[in-house]
Amino acid sequence: MPFKIEPGRVVHFNDFDQADAEILFEPPVADKPVQITASNFARKTTGARIQRTMLQMIMASICERLTVVLEEVLDVPYLKDGQSVDKGFDTGGLIQYMFNKVAGVGFPHEISEQMKSVTQFQISETLPGDLLVWGSALLPTTAGIYIGGGKYVTVDVFTEKVTIKSISRKWLPDFVGAIR
Repeated sequence: MPFKIEPGRVVHFNDFDQADAEILFEPPVADKPVQITASNFARKTTGARIQRTMLQMIMASICERLTVVLEEVLDVPYLKDGQSVDKGFDTGGLIQYMFNKVAGVGFPHEISEQMKSVTQFQISETLPGDLLVWGSALLPTTAGIYIGGGKYVTVDVFTEKVTIKSISRKWLPDFVGAIR
């Protein structure tokens, strides 16, 4: 195989099984996007195809399926300003964490800033992974990530943990946004 990926590093090997291209990277954390920290390409390895493949491999390695990330976060306790599986989440931190892991993007923590970072859609166009917000841009009251089947994941204020809730027809989100 001419390419090899490992945590934080992707390498291309030439026909003689020697590394001739390498990219070092850090995955997105909080509002920081994925960062290329170093790269090294042999003189004859400047081909766009090799570079493009290496970048695609980086994105594929940092983006997890929504179901995988959902399993990680369910039942994690509430923590004011929390943004990690280990310590806990608030609603903004949960959404930030999920966008980091699923979309591979740096994402703001504050829900009002999150609303600015996505493209708005109608509720009828909602797809799994979309941001749902109740309230207004000035005063969002709650938010979550749509997971399909009329359900979304959020930090429940009553149980004080990450949970799956159903969207009520009486209480539809006021805002739906997505990174697509």
